[in-house]
Amino acid sequence: MQTIRISAILLLSAICLSCERDLDISDFEDDFGNYQPELKVTGRLRQEKPHDSIVRIIRTEAITDADVFNGIDDDGDGEIDEYDETLPLIQDTTATVTVTNLDSGEKFEFQYVELVDRETVRYRNDFDGEGAAIVIPDGGYKPISSRFQVELYARYRIEIQSKMSEKTITGETTVYPPVEFIDIDTLSVFDGDRITLKSDDEKAIYWKSDFSVTSYIITVEVPERIRENRIESAFVASYLSSRERDLTETHGVSIGKENFYVGRRLNAGKTLKITVESLNPEYGRYIFLSLPLNDARRSNLRDQDGKPVMGAFGSTAAKTIYVSIEEPN
Repeated sequence: MQTIRISAILLLSAICLSCERDLDISDFEDDFGNYQPELKVTGRLRQEKPHDSIVRIIRTEAITDADVFNGIDDDGDGEIDEYDETLPLIQDTTATVTVTNLDSGEKFEFQYVELVDRETVRYRNDFDGEGAAIVIPDGGYKPISSRFQVELYARYRIEIQSKMSEKTITGETTVYPPVEFIDIDTLSVFDGDRITLKSDDEKAIYWKSDFSVTSYIITVEVPERIRENRIESAFVASYLSSRERDLTETHGVSIGKENFYVGRRLNAGKTLKITVESLNPEYGRYIFLSLPLNDARRSNLRDQDGKPVMGAFGSTAAKTIYVSIEEPN
């Protein structure tokens, strides 16, 4: 009897699993049929590369909008309504964007540029492995004037006049300096941009930053090399990091940390390029807080009625150090 019962259960399971039905997205229109499109603004001033500062503006759309989500493989790559197909249709490319240095009073216009940046996702299995890259072209507003600078501790204000949404959006942010790589024992700053570690070393690099900065973006690379008459990157990994609370409390200065020993020996002869981007408070809250994008605690952008706008206006400052890996003693 037990065998018959088990067989019956397996048969019913197989029947249920084999039942499939295509669902029409319009069947769920009651869940989002009243959705009103919003603007999402991401503005980042780059202290070390002012002319790479960028403001991106997109309009959110309901998934039932057939003008954007048309169910067609527009670029012939086998995927339907993917990011690179829909993005050009929701970008706001006709806005008026100005950024003002509130300390000096200088005002700078930003203009829309196509393919201004490439959002690249790369992955590798390890420091020696081969990998793949996904490259999605993107565009945004960049400064027009060659005089545009991002000054330390200056306060900046962005103003956006959007024709797409008929909104005026503003926000303010303060720029903080890049990190300084330090010897954790003495808290002294490294002289130069290179240090050496043994391949079996379990050490880490440390840095200090302004106390207002609590979060960072870490990028680890093996510098580009020539292979088969072309230059390529052997490894890229990028991730978020936070200030080390215990180290900060112990030493009285804001300290971050990056471990090198990842459970196995690093091959001797390698040189790692470590870039640490410090995120100012406005940009850090936007990246780290798991709140709605238009929550007043996450976004520092407001429209003409004082209502929060999705996104943020902030700044980053990057510092790079090279770590050479040597044979153990």
